[in-house]
Amino acid sequence: MKLTKQKLEQLIMEEYVRTISDEGKPTNYPEYADKLTNVAKSDYTQARELADALDEPLDIEYDASNMKKMPFKRPGGAGVHGAMHNDKDYFLHFDFILDGGASSFSEEPDMQEVYEFAQRKGLDPEETFNSIMRNYERLALSTYVNTKE
Repeated sequence: MKLTKQKLEQLIMEEYVRTISDEGKPTNYPEYADKLTNVAKSDYTQARELADALDEPLDIEYDASNMKKMPFKRPGGAGVHGAMHNDKDYFLHFDFILDGGASSFSEEPDMQEVYEFAQRKGLDPEETFNSIMRNYERLALSTYVNTKE
């Protein structure tokens, strides 16, 4: 059999992925691995049931050329939450929390902590405090305004 360049590229790119639940699971019946993978191409549900019955991991063919692009959605969706994840007040407040200035977004920022944070980052302390407080107040309001019943 002659191996063409196209066939070689296909063999190199051919990859298999394993579902998270099967990660690290040993293969007990290697003779069934290819058969389960082939069944998964046409009927994933049946292949999953068979793999579970045999206590086998299910390897799924991964085709990089046939990937679907999924839009990235910011946490919180639209409205108050969606807007807050796109502005500098939110990210500055987030950076303040990561720096150890507060334990969470729901904790009211301490003026002295914000001042020290601004000094470490080379920012204007008053602007930094106002920005972090704007985001804190918006988050506090969204807790009550956007409640779902």
